[in-house]
Amino acid sequence: MHHRPAPARHDAVALQAGMLGSVLGVGLFKALALSGVVSGSLMGMGLWLLACLLLGAWALAAGLACLALSRRVFVLMLALSAVFVLCIA
Repeated sequence: MHHRPAPARHDAVALQAGMLGSVLGVGLFKALALSGVVSGSLMGMGLWLLACLLLGAWALAAGLACLALSRRVFVLMLALSAVFVLCIA
C-alpha cells in the first residue's frame, strides 16, 4: 500500500517566504515602472534607487529562503509572481 508523503514541515515557512518575495518583487517591478515619473534632484533619484535596491535585495533574500526550504513551493511562487507581473504590466 502506497502512502503519500506528508508535506514537509518547512513548506509553510517556505510559502510565507515565497509570498513575501513575490509581493516585494511585484512592488519592485511597479517601483521601477514608476521611476520614470520621478524627476527632481540628484539626491531624490539616489534615494529612490537605494529604496529600489533594498526592496530588490529583500525580495531576493525571501525568494532564496523559499528555495532553500522547498523547491516545489519556490516554483509555484515563481509562477504566481510571473502571472502577477503579466497582469499588472
